[in-house]
Amino acid sequence: MAIGALRALHEAGIAVPEEAAIVGFNDIPTAAFLHPPLSTVKVYTEFMGETAVELLIERLTTKRAICKKVVVPTELVIRSSSEGNEKGSGR
Repeated sequence: MAIGALRALHEAGIAVPEEAAIVGFNDIPTAAFLHPPLSTVKVYTEFMGETAVELLIERLTTKRAICKKVVVPTELVIRSSSEGNEKGSGR
């Protein structure tokens, strides 16, 4: 969706990041090669899958009835699509 928004802003003549900042989610490989390169939130999906399997095995072997909350780390990858507007544009 962020790539589509980046394209729509370009077609509308709205400069990114000078007039609008765009941040995507999941840090797909293409994000680094767009113009401007897309800032994203990187999600460690492999770790997420491993954790889900571990929780499932634990749940099956211990018969635990109480839910366990797990926080999976993310990382904000800043690239050019969200830099440069120091005046503050409500982003």
